[in-house]
Amino acid sequence: MHLLFFFLLIFTAKTASQREAILTKCSRRLYKSSSSYEFEVRQILAKTIASTPQSPLYYSNLSMIGAFGFAQCRPDADQTTCETCLLYSSSKLAAAGGGRGNASSDDCGQSLSAAVYQDLCILRYSNMKFSFHEFEIIVGIIPNEMQPANPVDFIRRVVELMVHIAWEASMTTSTKFAVGEVEVGDAQNQKIYGMVWCAWYVSSQDCFQCLLSTVPRLPYTRRGGRLFQSSCFLRFEVYIFFDQNLLEKNDSPELSAPDVGAKNDSVSAGGKECMKKRTFLIVVILEGVALMICFAIIILLLLRKVNLSIVPIKHDANEEEEVRREKSLLLNFGIINAATSNFSEVYKLGEGGFGPVYKGILHDGLEIAVKRMSRTSVQGVVELKSEVAFLAKLQHRNLVRLLGCCVEKEEKLLVYEFLPNRSLDKHLFDPVQKVQLDWGTRYKIIEGIAQGLLYLHEDSRVRVIHCDLKASNILLDSNMNPKISDFGLAKLFGIDEAQGNTSRIAGTYGYMAPEYALRGLFSTKSDVYSYGVLVLEIITGQRNVCLDESIDSVDLLRSVWKNWKEGQALQAVDQTLGDRYLPKQALRCLQIGLLCIQEDPTQRPSMASLVVMLSSYSFMLPDPLIPTFLR
Repeated sequence: MHLLFFFLLIFTAKTASQREAILTKCSRRLYKSSSSYEFEVRQILAKTIASTPQSPLYYSNLSMIGAFGFAQCRPDADQTTCETCLLYSSSKLAAAGGGRGNASSDDCGQSLSAAVYQDLCILRYSNMKFSFHEFEIIVGIIPNEMQPANPVDFIRRVVELMVHIAWEASMTTSTKFAVGEVEVGDAQNQKIYGMVWCAWYVSSQDCFQCLLSTVPRLPYTRRGGRLFQSSCFLRFEVYIFFDQNLLEKNDSPELSAPDVGAKNDSVSAGGKECMKKRTFLIVVILEGVALMICFAIIILLLLRKVNLSIVPIKHDANEEEEVRREKSLLLNFGIINAATSNFSEVYKLGEGGFGPVYKGILHDGLEIAVKRMSRTSVQGVVELKSEVAFLAKLQHRNLVRLLGCCVEKEEKLLVYEFLPNRSLDKHLFDPVQKVQLDWGTRYKIIEGIAQGLLYLHEDSRVRVIHCDLKASNILLDSNMNPKISDFGLAKLFGIDEAQGNTSRIAGTYGYMAPEYALRGLFSTKSDVYSYGVLVLEIITGQRNVCLDESIDSVDLLRSVWKNWKEGQALQAVDQTLGDRYLPKQALRCLQIGLLCIQEDPTQRPSMASLVVMLSSYSFMLPDPLIPTFLR
């Protein structure tokens, strides 16, 4: 009886559906004709196909002595559609003489185990029990051939949608199915529709893991695509391919109120369930973070593969606006030349390691500062490109603002906002000018530099290590607010990177951390070291490194440490302040400075901790160890 029913199903399937399967997966091992296993396979398939459309959740998992069968239809299919889909799948599994392997049009013939994956159903049989953790190997993919108009935004939207509905599907414990839609930010107000679906036999956690591991493999360079793994299915398109009414439903059984029968559950059972959910959430969060990092890498590789011209560091939705802004930074040499009166010595503000800096006045009255790279400097172009790349994307009140740049023939120019009070060293180490630096101003500068570094290290869209923090690179505006400048030696990191190394050690000795000066190792803690030296200079009013060899210089770090160990730390405070400072605050700043210059980078606080140390006295400071180079 079962045998006759099975052949009837095959015949019906040949005429009921002309749709090709997404993938037919067949074992290379074959069973013998007219064997007992062949009889069991046909029986198990017939029973599975007959029972699945009748099941409330459209699935069936049956077994016999040596054969196992599994079928499942998509939850949004009706009973007739489910049956038709399974009938067609059965024809692919039972047809004799078909090919083996992975071609979607192949029949499995007498394979020892086989599976057919379609848009609306799964049908499988095997001589072994089905694993509950089958999601490691990708088994099928069909892309939509059309490409999206705005690939960057399109990819971002698809990833957001698929991850969101993957979570929803994993939480719907009965169907493990979810759909959703999201708008693409283009002129056509196009929508993307997504669907995810897991096999019935996988757990909620395995469902979510299967879906997340599959998301990066979707055909993002196309406007749609389907991808099946052995235990989950994902699809996205720019048109609706499921029942539109599903978008208005909110089926989450595990979030609904329990029925009356649930009142009889024991407290211990509820506690176990709670622990399971808590463990699941922790695993989900950890895996989700790791996978999102993979998504970013894979998306960039995909974009590179289709030769899309994008700026690697992009986090804003409107990429085109950023490109226009970067192009607007390019300035005409004639305008800058006129603003500085042909780089007159009268307008010269000073000179750094890469060339002189001039004041300029544009035709609209705006004052600017122009850094003119030395023509003999080999590092000029490198510094200019580095500084433009960083400052074009960094916006913070304690960072100097880049207005533009110019590269014409041998001229390499950077144009900044003009800061009338010039650099910190011009005030701090000048006997006359330092009187402007009262205690309140010094503490404001210390706090402002910390806020700027915290932004570079943790709060900006990219992680930046300055690598040349010193008094001459701290500029002061009209209100004596500090602004970090000179990013020519800065290092760019991905947001999850922490350190690097270089054979090209460049910076200012006395401010460089020992691991960078001696071994070329740099990290955010390298800037912390430089910050600590700078804090001690601001409090004491003394240079860490004396520029005049004819003068007997005092080793600032050694002097501060000596006073600290002898319990006379306040003797290190700048004498020009007299008693016009807060002893408790000054003592705390000296301790912070010593903590920043610890020899072991791990013993130095982070900039986030330093900001808290400066703003809250409830934050207890550890005792510093002997600083670097003083042993």
